[in-house]
Amino acid sequence: MKPVLTIFIDGLKPESLPHMPFLNSLPHKRRLETILGYSITCHASMYTGVYPNKHKLWFLWQYSPATSPFRWLKKLPFLYPFNIIPAWLFLRKITLRYSKLTSYWKIPRILNLPLRYWPNIDVAEKKYWDEDGYIEGYPTIFEKLREHGIPYEIVGMVPGTIHTSRIIAEHTFDEIKPWTYLFVGDLDAISHHHGQDAPEVIEKLKELDSILERCYRDFEAKVGDFDCFVFSDHGHARLNEKIDLYQVFREAGDNLNRYMHLMDANVARFWFRNEKERARVEKVLSTLKNGYILTPEKMAHYHMDMPDTRYGELLYYLDLGSAFSRTIFGYGFRQQSIHGYVPDHPEVDGVFVSNRPIATEGKVRLVDILPSLLSQFELPIPDHVDGRSIWE
Repeated sequence: MKPVLTIFIDGLKPESLPHMPFLNSLPHKRRLETILGYSITCHASMYTGVYPNKHKLWFLWQYSPATSPFRWLKKLPFLYPFNIIPAWLFLRKITLRYSKLTSYWKIPRILNLPLRYWPNIDVAEKKYWDEDGYIEGYPTIFEKLREHGIPYEIVGMVPGTIHTSRIIAEHTFDEIKPWTYLFVGDLDAISHHHGQDAPEVIEKLKELDSILERCYRDFEAKVGDFDCFVFSDHGHARLNEKIDLYQVFREAGDNLNRYMHLMDANVARFWFRNEKERARVEKVLSTLKNGYILTPEKMAHYHMDMPDTRYGELLYYLDLGSAFSRTIFGYGFRQQSIHGYVPDHPEVDGVFVSNRPIATEGKVRLVDILPSLLSQFELPIPDHVDGRSIWE
């Protein structure tokens, strides 16, 4: 059984490979089909091999009043009028102090959401990716390898750390384990701020390529023959338009804060008290030009059909090139490029590069990562897995 070196590069798109001469020299390349959603759902799918309608992680925030970490605010309703940034940051900091979450984001910063809605929301992801029980019923690649006693080493996958290429650059491979996993998180952040075709990002791509070539050569010197594949979770698309949905509602004579809502980069999610509220919201949304309501049929097509409305009773998606300027995460002043669009767009494809021939046709999928790794260690692939080994 050969040692396996796996390299994850957050946000790398296929069009950027020519700026990475070493990675581009690996002989076998495919585009990778992403998942409809952001990093939380991509990581869950690639580590478990199942689609979101099974692992049930779609967005960081979900509607769940019964489990909200902000339930304590219900006892202090006099705080609700204090919808200012210092109050938002202070109340989140207090809540975070008593949180037991071990996930990557723990309790993310909340902005642009009235305090009266905070007790309605909860973080969807409770544990870190490599922890036991990360997703109930769907063991991750980390759990499967531990179960079968196969040692592995993870370099760069550190909770809350973005500049992971520094960790990889400084790492020494003393003893090569059966599986080594390098986690590169830098590229996505800098791509958001500049776009992946910007000079600053191209320099970063070259730097990353040099670091990864050094790691590859170290492996080569120590073990000789080994399998290596490099993959990303999604690509990046340039922003052409930023929409302030709060202003859109004001211009329509309405107020977005009248409705329970959560705003992500290119998705507005709503929960309603009655059908009149839904009708008013749909009327305002109909004035937007570059977006659409995600129908149940579309959700099923993209494997996002959830068992309940935890992620929204109505989801309005902006199409390629558009984003909301005010979201639950901030104001997007520096955003030049994003992802999270429907996977039909080639602009949001990820990459898959390998030194081993790929036997299957078409794009590699995120759900293929787990079964492909299991097959490399001659381990059985569970029946519940949606992906397939690309080596067979």
